[in-house]
Amino acid sequence: MTGLSKQELLRRVGTLSQVAGVRDMEYVSGKAKGTRVLELFNLAGLRCTVLPDKCMDIYALSYKGINLGFGSKNGLVANKFFNALDNEFLYNWGGGMLATCGLANTGAACVDSSLYRTEHGRIGSAPAESLSVQEVWNGDDYRILLGGTMRESRIYGSNLALTREISLGLHDRSIVINDKVENLEPTPEEFMILYHINFGYPLVDAGAEVVRSTANTVAMTKMTAEELGAWGRIEAPRDDCAEQVFYHVTGLGQNIARAAVLNRKLGLGVTITYSSDTLPILVHWKSMRSHDYTIALEPSNSYILGRTTEREHGSLPVLTGYGSVRYCVEFGILEGDAEMDAFLAQHTQCTESL
Repeated sequence: MTGLSKQELLRRVGTLSQVAGVRDMEYVSGKAKGTRVLELFNLAGLRCTVLPDKCMDIYALSYKGINLGFGSKNGLVANKFFNALDNEFLYNWGGGMLATCGLANTGAACVDSSLYRTEHGRIGSAPAESLSVQEVWNGDDYRILLGGTMRESRIYGSNLALTREISLGLHDRSIVINDKVENLEPTPEEFMILYHINFGYPLVDAGAEVVRSTANTVAMTKMTAEELGAWGRIEAPRDDCAEQVFYHVTGLGQNIARAAVLNRKLGLGVTITYSSDTLPILVHWKSMRSHDYTIALEPSNSYILGRTTEREHGSLPVLTGYGSVRYCVEFGILEGDAEMDAFLAQHTQCTESL
């Protein structure tokens, strides 16, 4: 099928939506009621749901019918339930394959200059403006392109815009996200961004592993040296198991970094490739707790310690007046041992830790 021309493919279907396209839908019940969903799918077997009302984040992701992402016990929660008060994040966060965090804060909530900065920020509940949905042919190449802009602003304060493009081709086994964060004010602005990428069962299961390209690994949460050394191991779920969080920090001059969750028993792996020059820290959340069972690999421009603590540590990024910065994150599928072995050989070293 991959060798068919546009004409030959279209001769075989009544409508292209038999094999690829975008479905525009809306949830009609429960906490998700009223939330718009764009479902993207292609001939390779990739299927994902994009949420225009929630920062154009990716909620579900599957390959050939196999789920790859994590959905929290809260389920998908509409923006009308969003509450910036302390601890409310834990009641409303739905997980999803990609949950964008920031832009004023990532990590714990804090009070900064008399302003309350909610846990993991507000941008994840910002709806897209100027949303565009395109299905375009360029010769025999068919591609789905989604675009939109989310804004986080305050009277007598910051005015930041996040412009996002999501791209998926007819035969692609990868989804590409290109973002630009822009400061629309003349004065410099502190900002934080975190790509909270969450993997779930059956990809995440006992015997699966996390791998990544060259980096130094340190612990964020309290743990033993043995637990630190086992950062890449995925175990079976355990009741009341404490979470573990690691940092994988890339070196200077490294422009692209990669990480993956590999499940040999399932015969599948999911890779993330990201711009490590602008996202130098990969936050790694290992939650082996029953019902909260997930691995999150989260490219970030900070250590997600909260805005005030990052400033104290000298690690709070600043965007110049009218300045902008670009980010790229790509999800890819590995199928079978041969592809997983090739990925390991080409892109990863799993032994470096501090």
